[in-house]
Amino acid sequence: MRGKYVIFLLPFLFLSACGPSDAEQAQQLIENARVSVEKGQWHQARFLLDSVHDTFPAEVEKRRLAKALEDSIVYLEAQKTLSYADSILPPLEQKIDALLKQFRYEKDEKYEEYGRYVHRLLTTSSNTSRNFLQAYMRDDRKTIVKSYYFGNTPVNQQSLSLSVNGEEVQFTGSNHAFEVEGWHEIMSIEDEPALRLLNFISAHTQDRVRVKGQGDKPSKSWVYYLNDKEKTALSQTYELGWLMKDILRAEDMRNKAQRQIDRYENGK
Repeated sequence: MRGKYVIFLLPFLFLSACGPSDAEQAQQLIENARVSVEKGQWHQARFLLDSVHDTFPAEVEKRRLAKALEDSIVYLEAQKTLSYADSILPPLEQKIDALLKQFRYEKDEKYEEYGRYVHRLLTTSSNTSRNFLQAYMRDDRKTIVKSYYFGNTPVNQQSLSLSVNGEEVQFTGSNHAFEVEGWHEIMSIEDEPALRLLNFISAHTQDRVRVKGQGDKPSKSWVYYLNDKEKTALSQTYELGWLMKDILRAEDMRNKAQRQIDRYENGK
């Protein structure tokens, strides 16, 4: 009886021994990944190459081949990214060059680390002794909005709200105060909150935009409305801010891709 079991198992063992080895299976995954790369199916290729590492950890040589193919995918992706960044930067720069004609560059070389691009309608010298909003783009591509208060007494400016037909947005910032022929306070709102504020104005250039400043007591508040020139200038500053951010993202994308390309080519 035992002899019959042995005779019965022999064909099964023979068939098992004739199946593809781990090395052969790993190689087949690599070949399939190469086909996917040639078709531009990089995500699928990565999935197949990950399977080589996960399923056949002992096949060191095959894993080395898989890693080399993975590196080539990174290289191809970096080339594509570099080409894309190079294609979008020139039109962005052209838009900024055209828009900057509406702005004036200001910088006190002695005291200021960064210069700024201020819309010609929003310069401080054109808006002395009144409540108004100023916005500008700094050299480091950060957007700043400043709420200027002018009056006879301090208010300790705490917040600023803009509203149109019941829709309201509110912002806070850091306040700076000084006294020169009256009391001046300047609250600064920076970067993303500044862009959100300008976006609200940009979306309502045809509406009457109400601005309310709030001091440290309920009684210390003031209200004014943006005129058409101010809305246009602030809206154009918003556009400049986003164009600058788009250029920064494209430049970062390009620089990262170039570093990946250099690493691959220098390592070959």
